[in-house]
Amino acid sequence: MNEPIPVIRDVDCGTARLLPDVDRDRAWLLTVDEAPQSYVDLDDPTYLEFEYVRRLAHVLDCAAPEDAPLDVLHLGGGALTLPRYVAATRPGS
Repeated sequence: MNEPIPVIRDVDCGTARLLPDVDRDRAWLLTVDEAPQSYVDLDDPTYLEFEYVRRLAHVLDCAAPEDAPLDVLHLGGGALTLPRYVAATRPGS
């Protein structure tokens, strides 16, 4: 298997880095000027690395019965962690 390669790009607000997680296959950390911005595990969309994302997911999980679809709007981008979580845990959302 090929080792993931970090990606570094200059963006309008600094330097963005997409860095592979050495502990989780197919997981990535996005930083801008060394500040963590997003994290995504492509194999496990229910794995939420950042505490604030876990809290947002908990709020969504309390909004409706388990597995019930939700109408959600996600603004922003980054690693699209929360939309991937909703798609995995709330089919039909």
